[in-house]
Amino acid sequence: MGVGDKRHGGWGCLVVVLSLVSCLTPLAPAAELPSLFRGVVVADSPLGVRIVSVDNGSQAQLAGLRPEDIIVRIHDEEVHSIDEFAQRSQALKGHVISAAVVVFRNGSPKEVTVHLYSYPILRAWAVTVLPDHDVRFAEAKTGLEYWTRLGRGFASADKFEEALQAYFNALHNMPTETPVAVKACALLLTVSRQRLSAGNGIGGIEALGQATTMMERLFDLPLTDEELRELKDRLAEALKALREFSSRRACGPDVRLVHYS
Repeated sequence: MGVGDKRHGGWGCLVVVLSLVSCLTPLAPAAELPSLFRGVVVADSPLGVRIVSVDNGSQAQLAGLRPEDIIVRIHDEEVHSIDEFAQRSQALKGHVISAAVVVFRNGSPKEVTVHLYSYPILRAWAVTVLPDHDVRFAEAKTGLEYWTRLGRGFASADKFEEALQAYFNALHNMPTETPVAVKACALLLTVSRQRLSAGNGIGGIEALGQATTMMERLFDLPLTDEELRELKDRLAEALKALREFSSRRACGPDVRLVHYS
């Protein structure tokens, strides 16, 4: 379904087709990125290193690593011992968001991609976001309230990049909260406008692409008139900034605006 299902067809929706759209990843500084293998306990094995246990809910467990898997390769480098595993894990920490891991499971090789993106957001909204992995809450609702309160504070101070990250962290705790997803999507459009106005074409188009992906799923839900108006207004502002950015460059991105009544 494109942006602007008939269910929400009252405001002449726009579908944005971009030739250059990649993943928006609100990156933390490298030193703040955790290890891809946080929560993984290993032991030596004749072939490589054997996974003894994997913390439930860890990125490694969500990626598909299991106890008794034998890790033999990480990020295109072979692993033969615990020392090599530790060295490789430490070398990647803070520098790599995802890595291919080859394991032997029940005697057969299997490749697993371990990444730091939020699995709840990826599954619910199909966008890749780096959440804050260090701040954890016993109850998801507490996390939602904390991050949305922080996001409102950042937004009121016109710190929209920080507000966006806070609302994504809220969604990481409770990804099905539609009002929070609407706010995150609106902030993506605001961030897109800001980046494009500042001459950051790639960053602006990335944010716009993520926003349109979220809107495709949001428009399957019963949104309020107020939520629709907010998305419409922020989208119009982002598209205006995109047109202005394109007009300032001799070779802008291939952008086509398809109008639906």
